[in-house]
Amino acid sequence: MVPALAAILLALGAGPAGALAVPAPAAASLDPEVAALRALASVAASDPDVEEVQRAAADGAAVDPDRLGWSGRTRSAAWLPTLTLQASRTQRDTRVVGVTGTVESDYLRYTPSLEVGVRAAWDLDRLVFSREETDAAWTGAKLRERRDERVRQATRLFYQRRRLLVQLALEPPREPLLRAERESQVQEVTAELDALTGGLLSRRGRP
Repeated sequence: MVPALAAILLALGAGPAGALAVPAPAAASLDPEVAALRALASVAASDPDVEEVQRAAADGAAVDPDRLGWSGRTRSAAWLPTLTLQASRTQRDTRVVGVTGTVESDYLRYTPSLEVGVRAAWDLDRLVFSREETDAAWTGAKLRERRDERVRQATRLFYQRRRLLVQLALEPPREPLLRAERESQVQEVTAELDALTGGLLSRRGRP
């Protein structure tokens, strides 16, 4: 049985947690509105609130696009120059043949040389507007859209799970097969919500 469901039945005055097939006599004697409010309060007391679920779902997106500051980074990158390194090596040889006075000369002269140069270039127009800013804005919008979708999905599952728990506590099916199916629905929604919130329900003692 889902732990939150057991807590609701106990709050309504039901017997042991295993007696699920028969509605609680105490719950049946309550005013329907009072019983519904008591069941809802029991769920709210044992579960995180919706704001905590939404924060956990937003954190599960892993990246906060509002803190990336990509537009500023693309402009700041213009202060970094583009460096070009050039190197060349040459070797010349000159043969000298001749006579100086009474001395005859015949030799080969080698003249090696090595030239190295470094060139730095700045693209200063990017300080006003960078072409990468549009790409950064598009990426940020996609990340915000993904984060917001996670929050919306977690919110929907949160209230769907709450409705299932309250309905199962106030109107438990008498047929065992139908009862098992309803409880499986609760567990399925709980697992999906837990996956979206990074295990928030598991950390609070949920399956």
